[in-house]
Amino acid sequence: MKKLLIIAGIAALAIACKKKTATYTVQQRSLNEAVYASGEIMPQAYYFLKSNSTDLLLQLKVKEGDTISKNEVQAVLGTPGQLTELDIRHSQVTLAGSNAADGSAPLNELKEKIAQAQQQYEQDAVNAARYTDLAKDKAVSEKDAEQKRLDAANSLRNYQSLQQRYLAQKNELTDKLLQSRQQFVASQQVREGKVLKSPVNGSVFKVYPKEGELVELNSPVLLVGLPGKFKLELLVDERDISKIKTGQKVYFETDVYPGKQFTASIDKIIPVLQKESRSFQVEAAVQDSNTFYPQSSVEANIVIRENITALMIPSDYLLKGDSIYLQQGKALQKAAISTRARNGDWVEVTAGLHAGDIIAKKE
Repeated sequence: MKKLLIIAGIAALAIACKKKTATYTVQQRSLNEAVYASGEIMPQAYYFLKSNSTDLLLQLKVKEGDTISKNEVQAVLGTPGQLTELDIRHSQVTLAGSNAADGSAPLNELKEKIAQAQQQYEQDAVNAARYTDLAKDKAVSEKDAEQKRLDAANSLRNYQSLQQRYLAQKNELTDKLLQSRQQFVASQQVREGKVLKSPVNGSVFKVYPKEGELVELNSPVLLVGLPGKFKLELLVDERDISKIKTGQKVYFETDVYPGKQFTASIDKIIPVLQKESRSFQVEAAVQDSNTFYPQSSVEANIVIRENITALMIPSDYLLKGDSIYLQQGKALQKAAISTRARNGDWVEVTAGLHAGDIIAKKE
């Protein structure tokens, strides 16, 4: 009989334990609220030098880490034949310009013929006038006078014909010059798209293809930029973007420096939703002076509120629908509350509770 009583006593104790209720006295605690973001670290000013067509990387004049100057040629795309095409076009322009200029060999030859024709016409015109006067005096026959007038008319036609030929030749040579210039400009524009130059004084951060490889349209060939200063390019979920403001502090980590935390500051918010990821891009200026590596991945926390005092409760006391059990004497009453931020195992309460209130959790 004693043994049975002991067993019954143990069972009663177990039932009592199951009915035990944990409590917590509501109080204010220090709170840090942050929004998670991920992205990559990049130079503060950088440029991707890209191909404007599918071409071979014919010449690569730099390597990663090189210091470069603005407008300096970094790479050349195309074929060996295209390299000389512009020189050929330039030579054609020079030749056409020389031919179209006053005093050129083709035009000088015509000028000499015109001068000779003019001299011949003037001489024939004098003879025609003289023979006409002599014919009136019966000193020469009218037939001879008519022949001299015919010779003068033929000389005039030849003189005028050569003048017209000169103008036509000059116009033709001028047209050839214009065509050569147009072809040169077109080749120059194509060539400029195949010669990649640096837009800044800076450094080469990355070379993508190797010399001799095929580069696809709009594919990057080089990543260049200003060394020393870096920024974060982060993606923030569309549900959090309204919390982001310029000047907010950012704590971030990168796999390049495992276990180390760095700081940055939000300085740009791009207000365009990226539909693929349903996120917005924000940029933050890195404040640390470490040597970072462009395109390294980063994980970051953007600080919304830091070291503020707020009314906090353990998250496991919060019921579905933002309610809690409020202890009033020995009774428990379910009450609705308003919450805002979560910080680990804690929840910020903005309404429905006061410091010193006791809340319960049924276990």
